[in-house]
Amino acid sequence: MVDENRTFIYRAPEKQGRSASLIILDAGNKPTVISLQGNMTLGRVYEKSSCDICVHSRITGRRHGEFVYEERTGDYYYIDNNSMNGTYVNGRKLLPYDARGSAPHKLEEGDILRIDKSRLDDPHPEAVLMIFTYSYVKGSRWTSCPVGVSGSISIGRDERNTLVLDDMMVSRRHAVIWQNGQQWWIEDMQSQNGVRLNGREVHGRERLRNHDVLFIGNTLMIFWFQTIIYNCFGEPEGRLSVNIKKKDVNFGRKILIRDIHFEAESTDFVLILGGSGAGKTTLINAILGEKKADGEILLDGQDLYKNFKSMKTKIGLVPQFLNLRLSDKVRETLMDVAEIKLNKNDYSKEDKKKRVQETMEKVGVQKLENHLISQLSGGQKKKVSVAAQLIGFQKVFICDEPDSGLDAASRMQQMEILKEIADNGKIVMVISHEPDDAVDSQTGKSLFTKVLVIAKSTNDQSGHMAFYGDVEEAKHFFGVSRLQDIMLEINPPYEGGKGKADYYIQKYRNRVHG
Repeated sequence: MVDENRTFIYRAPEKQGRSASLIILDAGNKPTVISLQGNMTLGRVYEKSSCDICVHSRITGRRHGEFVYEERTGDYYYIDNNSMNGTYVNGRKLLPYDARGSAPHKLEEGDILRIDKSRLDDPHPEAVLMIFTYSYVKGSRWTSCPVGVSGSISIGRDERNTLVLDDMMVSRRHAVIWQNGQQWWIEDMQSQNGVRLNGREVHGRERLRNHDVLFIGNTLMIFWFQTIIYNCFGEPEGRLSVNIKKKDVNFGRKILIRDIHFEAESTDFVLILGGSGAGKTTLINAILGEKKADGEILLDGQDLYKNFKSMKTKIGLVPQFLNLRLSDKVRETLMDVAEIKLNKNDYSKEDKKKRVQETMEKVGVQKLENHLISQLSGGQKKKVSVAAQLIGFQKVFICDEPDSGLDAASRMQQMEILKEIADNGKIVMVISHEPDDAVDSQTGKSLFTKVLVIAKSTNDQSGHMAFYGDVEEAKHFFGVSRLQDIMLEINPPYEGGKGKADYYIQKYRNRVHG
């Protein structure tokens, strides 16, 4: 006998997918979290159902949609099977593509799927809400906070708030939710990292409706029948997706770069290679959000250009590392960094001490906290330099020639520090003209995990991708034994190169598109 009062999960005997989860709120029930495992079908509960994921809602089709796993890339896609009520992804309805259903929609971190009638601002009582995530921590606890009784709540890290979040990404007084007549509103109280409502950044105050999804710091909140249901997953691992159609200047008369598409994940240490004028700096500025390109920069599924306030602290340019003051102690050094990186309006002295302590423990220098920098070994100093970079909440570190003007030993030290930052779960991207100096002293292998090559085409004078992949692949692709020899292949003859940029641009394009 089928129990029709809860969401059912059936394990599909399919190939295993990457670690992704689906959070489901179905017809007023509490959140159900399932692990997606390969290809899985979604449909309504009924006695003969063969779907892998079944929901109770009567507005859901018997075989409403499909979650499809792409083994090659590790991505998940969703297809609506031309269902009667359809599926909305981030507020947009998936349209029929062919007789089978909609075109596959690639799912990103935090994507919101809804099965509902036509008006999302007036949800059907049996609407189904689903949130896709790679960040869910198994066993993490869901908590509810009623807002209908008091008519307002405040949210933040400070103990005086109605809803207190123990999350360093959350400001002391981050946001407020209140009722005005029959309407509910949310207001960002000038927090450092912002509020996202249904994937969009909140500017000032915005209307809050049933089934709305909020992200405050690392905490997911769902406004569900005058109750906030929330769960702090912890920090997502980090996934950067760059999709640039073009970046132009002079009102479109000159296109600097075009068709740049790649992804990097946490622990990736990416080398960016390209000749003079190929567009390396243009690409960096686009990723930083300083000079926007025509396209999108996604970090953990969130669009940098649309959510700049909440994202700007997570992607940043790193200059050459400053020399550590030899007369300072390790803790003093890191507290000085915390004073600079953590806004005094959002982080108290105690908050900064806590962040420094967490970072020292993560990097493994807590036993050195009272040692003078001058007393440390070379390896210990590197770890303190790494800790200094990890004090903030940056997830993507971009370095424009950090080894420029340095001797070979200093260049190697810089690269080892950057590699260790990447190994601590960050994404590090580096422009370097001496890439072959960055090698592991024990194995002799390159410290870089990926290589991105930008080459300037003679056809349109724009920078295009000529390669993206791992180090050994790059050498094989260009037929060279050293990374810096790639430049000889793509640079024009007047710069001492072989002038084969167009050849490699087309070769890489053929490889990507088959």
